[in-house]
Amino acid sequence: MTELWHDAFLLHQRPYGNTSVIAEMFTLENGRISVIARGAKKPKSKFFGVLSPFSKLRITYRGRSELKTLTNVDKEDFFSDSFSKLSYTLLYINELLIKILPQGAPQSELFNLYNKFLIEVKSSEEIDIVLRKFELDLLEMLGYGINFMNEVDSGQSIELNKSYDFVPELGFKESPNGFFEGNEIISISKLNFKDINKKKFKSLTTMAIGYSLDGGDLKSREIFKTLKK
Repeated sequence: MTELWHDAFLLHQRPYGNTSVIAEMFTLENGRISVIARGAKKPKSKFFGVLSPFSKLRITYRGRSELKTLTNVDKEDFFSDSFSKLSYTLLYINELLIKILPQGAPQSELFNLYNKFLIEVKSSEEIDIVLRKFELDLLEMLGYGINFMNEVDSGQSIELNKSYDFVPELGFKESPNGFFEGNEIISISKLNFKDINKKKFKSLTTMAIGYSLDGGDLKSREIFKTLKK
């Protein structure tokens, strides 16, 4: 029986025994799946040096259980394996996807969004902005999209010269000493990020992502904290 090839990305891998690895893959057709790559640590293995994150893969696998067996893999290079600032950004995104993706549920729209993000972030000089845009799109897909148009209590339109605080489960709430200015909120809603304070923008998406994870934290955030010390 001919095995079907699937577009996929490697999200995470961990050792299995002395020579194999278990990999969490994000596939176009079947969403997140777990596969075992037998002998992947052996230099002569067809999997050796091919299973790397942030590269688009073509894979075949078989098995009826939750843990599949990887049978073939082909790779399109996107990134080097060095852990630069960009790689840590991608590590954060991969960990985020592992937390939110259920096993075996097709997520083609999110797969395409992730693929687009990897292409854009590779060539962009504004990594932070590309990341923030991805987070906003991801929140929208998860049903946690941010209302940038209206104040939560009054329902009135956000005003340029007023200040607001962001309440993750609700939205923007008018406050005399609010953290966000109305003009900043409106600019984000129009995808005009040129004059946005990057720390404020990051604070906004961090709060919204944290709420969508129900308070769960990400290990990659601890990595970022360590790097800044």
